[in-house]
Amino acid sequence: MNTNELAFFTSSVNRLIEGKLILIDKHIATVLKSVATSPTLCRTLSETVKVMSYSTEFSRARVTWTSVDGVTENRLKLPTDRNRMFAFVTCLLTEVDSGRRNILDFLREYYNAENADASYARFVSEVLKPYKAAGENILRSIDPDSLNAEYLRQAQEYFAAEKIYVETGVMAAVFTLMEEIRLILIDQDLPAGSADEVACASEYLVNAFYLKNPKILRISWLAYKNAVKEFAVVADKLAEISGIVNDLSF
Repeated sequence: MNTNELAFFTSSVNRLIEGKLILIDKHIATVLKSVATSPTLCRTLSETVKVMSYSTEFSRARVTWTSVDGVTENRLKLPTDRNRMFAFVTCLLTEVDSGRRNILDFLREYYNAENADASYARFVSEVLKPYKAAGENILRSIDPDSLNAEYLRQAQEYFAAEKIYVETGVMAAVFTLMEEIRLILIDQDLPAGSADEVACASEYLVNAFYLKNPKILRISWLAYKNAVKEFAVVADKLAEISGIVNDLSF
């Protein structure tokens, strides 16, 4: 077996889950390619569709009710069997990819929310994440340790932590200095790799401050500091941030 089957499937579905609705066509095509190039997933799909009808499964999955204000709503209830659910969603994605089903109309009908992005978020939560779990479970024999539940539990416990308090003014001071560093480095014409590294580390640190998980904040700060410290032109501002961060309890 090719261990890349698992890697390709996971990364492609992640892009679909984390991506924007506007890019859904591109990401769906990649997911379907990951399925088509995986002997394990193809075998499961082929064996499953022999004993199930997609149209029948869709009819069974469609649940309709009328709300108290008289509005008729539709939802999809995915098959509970792992292989049937995997095959069902793969067929659904194939319909969207081929143009036989319009994704915006589909989301509006079955995952309607206040706007298209919110509808897509519901679709991600209720369909794509279970689909990813089903596919990974089918592929787990390729690399069992990568999906080891005990390792996952251990990691979740390790990174779990009570949120710390960080004063708004402190965050504002750090963010101001980070923005000054960003503007200075823009004028330095950094290599693309270095610029991307600094931008990525900056985004991590900003969001880590908002998250206030001390373990995530600590590692994000280390990543940012290491990405920026090689540029002497911003050494004084990085030192200012270090002084602020060293006073925090994390």
